[in-house]
Amino acid sequence: MSNVWFTSDWHLGHPASARIRGFDTVEEHDATIINNIKTMCGKKDKLFILGDVAWNMNSIEQLEDLPQTKELIIGNHDTLNTQVYLKYFTKVHGFRKYKNFWLSHCPIHPQELFRCFGNICGHEHMSDMYGNVHGHLHNGAATPPLALPYFNVNVDFNDYKPINLDTIIEAYNE
Repeated sequence: MSNVWFTSDWHLGHPASARIRGFDTVEEHDATIINNIKTMCGKKDKLFILGDVAWNMNSIEQLEDLPQTKELIIGNHDTLNTQVYLKYFTKVHGFRKYKNFWLSHCPIHPQELFRCFGNICGHEHMSDMYGNVHGHLHNGAATPPLALPYFNVNVDFNDYKPINLDTIIEAYNE
């Protein structure tokens, strides 16, 4: 049985991200993230990266060694040509519904969540929605962490590791 994983904001190849996160070098920063994926995610798993994956062409090439099925939700720093991303990802999205979640890079507007919950707005076909799995908000940023129905998968908060779908669902069911 394969697993589904979520992560965001890798910022591979970005010197300032590596320094802010406490790494001595960009190479150490990037290797930590890539090795965590290799250790935790199996070949038959699915990995969603919710934006800001790599800073440049050289750094995105590191994804070549990750055998998982990968989908990218475009982030504000994902500025390479879409064809480049399609070399490493099976699909590239701006925004996506997956299972009972809205997947986005930035947290979506609360009004959109309000419109999504059938028990609030009366759309029975949408009543199974849990919330918004996102990234973008970094540790130490001026914006405070958001509570459920938002779930932030930024590596800053997860010891540079991906989060399993089952862990996310458990958080919503507590």
